[in-house]
Amino acid sequence: MASVKYAVIYVELKRRILENIYESGDYIPSEHDLTEEFGCSRNTLRRALQHLIDDGFIQPHHGKGVRVIYVASKKHNMVREGANGFTQTALSNGYRVSNKILALATLIIDERLSKKTGYEEGTEVTFIQRVRLLDGVPKMIDTSLMRTDLVPGITWEVAKGSLFDYIESTLGMEVATIKRSITVERMTELDEKYLSMEGYNCVALITSHTYNSSGEMFEYSESRNRPDNFVYNSVCVSRHLEEFADESL
Repeated sequence: MASVKYAVIYVELKRRILENIYESGDYIPSEHDLTEEFGCSRNTLRRALQHLIDDGFIQPHHGKGVRVIYVASKKHNMVREGANGFTQTALSNGYRVSNKILALATLIIDERLSKKTGYEEGTEVTFIQRVRLLDGVPKMIDTSLMRTDLVPGITWEVAKGSLFDYIESTLGMEVATIKRSITVERMTELDEKYLSMEGYNCVALITSHTYNSSGEMFEYSESRNRPDNFVYNSVCVSRHLEEFADESL
């Protein structure tokens, strides 16, 4: 229950920052005021604040409080959260999400796919390819290979929504770790067809390996993004600041 509470606080405080209720440079309300408002413990509040620190929204100042440091990009921006999928991230950033399914099939991993994905040969996976849209704009082409033994029952209806929500809410499996890498590749005919490249000749490719709480990889995915729709956000929190935050929040 506490984990649900911290997530609610995190989303609400982030909404206030994104909507400029707390503007860049402002100090957010005190720990006392926020625990009173949300009816939560200090530990629950601190967990929410730590995630906001990790995502680059706020920074604690010793003796003064916690200050907003987020500045919105002028591009079609999304702050990518730790172990969250595209739909969860987009919704928490205020976008409407829809999916156009291009393909849904069952595959057996062969030698080539094994080298590419990290799955063992012979593993059965569900192949899902979708165009992901934000506010009706085609944002990316997303291809996922989900282990069928760990993520069974993916139908067209399931694929239209959030796969991570299905995994966590319906299957009860925790998404624990996502390893992502970003490269740039020349566009393909598929990119040009569904992303309306408008003169661009390359895409930003995000390759992801996703693991559950038991350390088992259950998804390999590739997301192809048109350059003008792509923003990479990286926040590095110093060890000193992490320790400082533990003491001061």
